[in-house]
Amino acid sequence: MDSKRNNDRGGLSALDAEILGSAAGSDTDMEEAEDMELDDSSLSSDASVNGGKSGNARNQWHENNPLLREISLNKLDDYGYVNLETICVDKAFGYSRRRMLEAARWRAKLDVAKGLCYSIEEPFTLEKKSKVGKLHEFHRIHPIFRRDNWNSTDLLCTTTTNEYWERLKPVLQLATLLLESEHMIGYIVGMLDVPSHKKISITAKTLKRLGGEVYWFERKHNPSQVERQKVWKDLYELGNKIMWTEKDMTGDKQVHGYTTGDKKSPEIVLDEEHINIICREVSPVQDAIDWTPGSDEESARLRVKFNLATTMVHEVMHALWRCRYFPHAEPYYRDTRHAELGFQWEQLMYSGVIEGPTTDRGFPYILSTYQWPEPEDEEDNRGALMSHKKWGSGNVPREYAVEMSFIQNFFTLDFWDEVDRYGSSNFFPLKRLGVRTLGKFEYWKSESPTIRGPADPTPQSPDDADERGIINRH
Repeated sequence: MDSKRNNDRGGLSALDAEILGSAAGSDTDMEEAEDMELDDSSLSSDASVNGGKSGNARNQWHENNPLLREISLNKLDDYGYVNLETICVDKAFGYSRRRMLEAARWRAKLDVAKGLCYSIEEPFTLEKKSKVGKLHEFHRIHPIFRRDNWNSTDLLCTTTTNEYWERLKPVLQLATLLLESEHMIGYIVGMLDVPSHKKISITAKTLKRLGGEVYWFERKHNPSQVERQKVWKDLYELGNKIMWTEKDMTGDKQVHGYTTGDKKSPEIVLDEEHINIICREVSPVQDAIDWTPGSDEESARLRVKFNLATTMVHEVMHALWRCRYFPHAEPYYRDTRHAELGFQWEQLMYSGVIEGPTTDRGFPYILSTYQWPEPEDEEDNRGALMSHKKWGSGNVPREYAVEMSFIQNFFTLDFWDEVDRYGSSNFFPLKRLGVRTLGKFEYWKSESPTIRGPADPTPQSPDDADERGIINRH
């Protein structure tokens, strides 16, 4: 079972992480850092407990996340990371009259030939010229995400005014655009081209731990038209097999979705809470603490929409592999320490994973970004080739807040025109406000102390962080 989860980062508390400033000579240890309070102006007197969470030291409202622990909600809000003043979602975002993806036109022709839709393009009228994209609305949602593939009683109503479906449409439209993004098609080409994969040399002990031989691949740069159309065909055919299901995942430590099933019938299960927030008008700030001005519902709901679209494409990567090569294990990407096709897609798509920093329902505060694979010390991890230390990574992880303007851009016409003009860098959030921490990473007991890569326990950092580890480029 392949799943997308937060992986319990929790401010690296599981790795005995420390604020970098303490490593430089501060008397503040980790337990004292856990008890640090934010700027008093941002919190009420009962801010240490929220939404049914216990009030002990490791279950404070910020869950020991470095960003929320070290930077006040008021400062995050002032810089534009929490609430938006206005929210704009363009109906035809991604498909302006100047823009129609080649992949979308390719599958639209198939839909028309099958009689699923009468036209590739919207009927042209002067009133719609500046408001509605050229591609017919039916084709703005990939067959993988279409209504017939959802196992939901709310979709049994087949009227054109089904509110549940109308509220879900922007998420599915964004998921379609992400799935068919031109700069990621080479990743899927390389992933599915198994004959080009290369075997990884590992010890007998590692072979036993991983459960068999392992391989690595790399993305195909400048894939040919034949290769691109093969990917479009594979994705289109997956739409005839896949099924989407909702499930209450409360208590599953921020699991957003997982993929199960076999070649013939892959199933993707999504967190019901996210669907409830988007489609059934459940509040996304029900777990938020009381602070001034407070967490805005619609801003939080937009974060949920973005996360759900990302989660869906993440899981499609797993489903696509299952449909072709189940039960063979997923390959590694180049020299990455973990084999996880969904997270690897996110890392390449956004130049990092974008996630909620706490396990609260609905992302009531912010989204943050960090580099994947993230550190962990689990020696029995079946997915990791080696420990974080042996892999040669530095001991200074960084986590940055993601601006809400970046999240909103994905739902606008102008953003996707900018993507056409300036390329994939538009998908990378600016890293202007964040926190760096110092982790104590060890070799696994089974490993020899031979470092693969540079030995760099305390690297010099160009990020200009202050003594508390806070990076502020505003």
